[in-house]
Amino acid sequence: MSGVALSLQAQQVKVFIEHNGKKGCQCRVCAKPCPGYDHMTQKWRHLDTCQFQTILVASVPRVQCPEHKVLAIDVPWAESGSRYTALFEAWVIDWLKEATIKAVARPMKLSWNAIDGIGQRAVRRGLARRDAQPPKRLAVDETSFQKHHEYVTVVTDHDKGVVIHVADERKSDSLNEYFDTLPDDLKKGIECVTMDRSKAYIKSVRQNVPQADQKIAFDKFGHALKIMYTSVGNVYICW
Repeated sequence: MSGVALSLQAQQVKVFIEHNGKKGCQCRVCAKPCPGYDHMTQKWRHLDTCQFQTILVASVPRVQCPEHKVLAIDVPWAESGSRYTALFEAWVIDWLKEATIKAVARPMKLSWNAIDGIGQRAVRRGLARRDAQPPKRLAVDETSFQKHHEYVTVVTDHDKGVVIHVADERKSDSLNEYFDTLPDDLKKGIECVTMDRSKAYIKSVRQNVPQADQKIAFDKFGHALKIMYTSVGNVYICW
């Protein structure tokens, strides 16, 4: 850190950071050591300080990579391409678990697109950390969102309870999108697929999973309720 500037009028604290030149620089793509090219000033929003916005300002070295040309180096406090520190993005993600993008954007004085971008980067990081080996037991379901009953198909790792794929609509092709990411030998390793009695999902599993009829487990709970309950006017009778 090379300095701090406080602006009461803007309700902002700026923290200035300089590269000391002692640590060698490398290309952020191939990680090879590269000669320096120049510096460029970049800014990142950090966690607030006493209700003042905190902005990190750094003169970031750029290197000249023989393969990837001139690129700024990575900084340890933020993801490449982001204008928010990792701690600030983590704070936003925590709030997104409790409220909508619009509700989170307002008190943080950020645009809807800025909040959405932070969320999308979090999803990409999660996908990058996901195990390369797909689960052997899958759960397939549909869920609606918004006000017009728009549906998405959700594939979940049955053992870990982790969502591994989401696709638009509830068609065979929606589920096919997930299976298309798997080579044939991994499809053979699938032991069980739980779902409701959706004809579209049944068709997709039969097309993609060997011996599918022996591996499909139907969730009959919702269908059983429809049979158990019948409506007579405003009175519901259960038998």
